[in-house]
Amino acid sequence: MKGVSLKFNYEFSRAFRRGSFATGRYLTVHAFKRQKGIRHNMTPIPGNLIRTGFCANKKQLGAVGRNRARRLMRESYRKLCPGLKEGYDLIFTLKNCKEIPCYRDIADEMKSHLIKLGVLDREFIDQDGRKAAD
Repeated sequence: MKGVSLKFNYEFSRAFRRGSFATGRYLTVHAFKRQKGIRHNMTPIPGNLIRTGFCANKKQLGAVGRNRARRLMRESYRKLCPGLKEGYDLIFTLKNCKEIPCYRDIADEMKSHLIKLGVLDREFIDQDGRKAAD
């Protein structure tokens, strides 16, 4: 499934206001389960899409750091994408930090947040765990 990004302020605001969230050392994840009938410019949004937004704080990191942080978050998300449930708007925000965390820290924290929010499918978690044990 091709990923669709959140682009408009009202889409981010809806997820922040009405969705649930999980926060940790490096990331905050907001998840909003879309209801049937939500529209964008009078066009209904299909229920099987997962829409995402990636944000990094502007205060601590320069432009290069923010872009690198978003690339790391997108790659972590791409690995988890096959196990995600459909019909969610997800926002991943890197918290204030002086240095960018490594890929493994971001990936582990993202996985634990998605499990906590109930967005990651149980079958994918079990399958991923067996692969890691081999």
